[in-house]
Amino acid sequence: MRKSNIMDAHKRLLAILHIVYGTIHILIFAFISLLANTLLPFILAEIGDNSEETMLLVNGIMLLIRSVMFVLFVIVPLPSIIGGIAQLNNKQWGLTTMMVSGCLSLFNIPIGTALGIYTIWVYLENKKTKPE
Repeated sequence: MRKSNIMDAHKRLLAILHIVYGTIHILIFAFISLLANTLLPFILAEIGDNSEETMLLVNGIMLLIRSVMFVLFVIVPLPSIIGGIAQLNNKQWGLTTMMVSGCLSLFNIPIGTALGIYTIWVYLENKKTKPE
C-alpha cells in the first residue's frame, strides 16, 4: 500500500473520530443543561430565603453557568464536527480545522488528549507527504 493511501485512511479515520467526539460533547452539554434546568426549581424551593437579593444572585449564577456552557458548546465540538465533515468531503481546509479542534481537545484528559495527539500526528505526516 502506498503512503498516500495510508494517509488517506488515517485522515478518514481522524474525520470520523472528530465527528463522534464532537457529537458526544454536544450530547453531554445538552444533558448537563437539561439537568440544570430540571434541578433549578427544586434548588430555588429549598432556599428558605426568598428575598429579591437571593433570587438575583441565583439567577446571576445560572446565567453565568449557561454562558460558559454555551461558549464551551461553540468552541469545542462544533469545529470538530465541521472539520470532520469537511475532511470526509475532501475539502482542503477540513484537516486544518480538525487541527485547531484537536489542539483544543488536548486539555480533555484522556480521550481528548489521545485525539489531539493523533490529530497532530496526522496533520504533520500529511504535510510531509504533500508539501505546499
